[in-house]
Amino acid sequence: MKRLFGAFILIVIFALPAVFGPPEALFLVVLVVLPVCLYELYRVSLDREAQLLGWIGIAGSFPYLYTIYMGWFSAGFFTLLGTTLAMMAASLVLFEKGRASALQLSTAMAGLIYPLALTSFWILLRNGPDGRFWMLFGIVCTFGADTGAYYVGKNLGRRALAPRLSPKKTVEGLAGGIGASILGGVLLFLCYNHFLPLDFPRPLWFILVLSACISVLDLMGDLTASLYKRQFGVKDMGNLIPGHGGMLDRMDGVIPVGIFLYFALQAAF
Repeated sequence: MKRLFGAFILIVIFALPAVFGPPEALFLVVLVVLPVCLYELYRVSLDREAQLLGWIGIAGSFPYLYTIYMGWFSAGFFTLLGTTLAMMAASLVLFEKGRASALQLSTAMAGLIYPLALTSFWILLRNGPDGRFWMLFGIVCTFGADTGAYYVGKNLGRRALAPRLSPKKTVEGLAGGIGASILGGVLLFLCYNHFLPLDFPRPLWFILVLSACISVLDLMGDLTASLYKRQFGVKDMGNLIPGHGGMLDRMDGVIPVGIFLYFALQAAF
């Protein structure tokens, strides 16, 4: 029941407005979700004495996300650089006081890429041509990959895929995830394009390839989060969402999907 309630919160508060609302709705959702993800990452990865570095990263995330939403890419790049310089300056002061190290600084700077910069490409995807469809497509394929991998792996899984990172993931589960992602992506494309014709429709083979790639990227995002958890000895990144852990625990799979879809569509034009 707790897990279902958590899923209901995610869908109603975040997913529905982000997908079916205007681009501004996604921006507002991202403006809440990504700083929370950063907070969870920094909370488990930075020592208490070095948390100032994390707060600098969180503060820098707001102007960065605004520049991406506005399409000011150069300004976004310089915002990340400015935030990095602020972290470097703060780390020198903290190091002199015995409160931070080069590893802490590197961890804080890494958060500006994962999850911040990678996930921000969902904003560019939503603001682009047929943005609502492609955002829905990415989410449906990711959800399909998760669901297919879970049920196939649970019932048919025999060969471990990444035993050190995630012992329950199997090769059979990956195959099930790829199949479910392809099925979900193709059905969505056919139905959506029938009732709401896309301005720039793509051939079916392109949809098949994208769907299969998304399932693999979803797995990569999930295992990356597991890598962080193993490194820092935590079960979940947080406990914000009942039955689901933290926000980053729920976002891990979609983080690499947005940037992949954005550049795949750019290359295909």
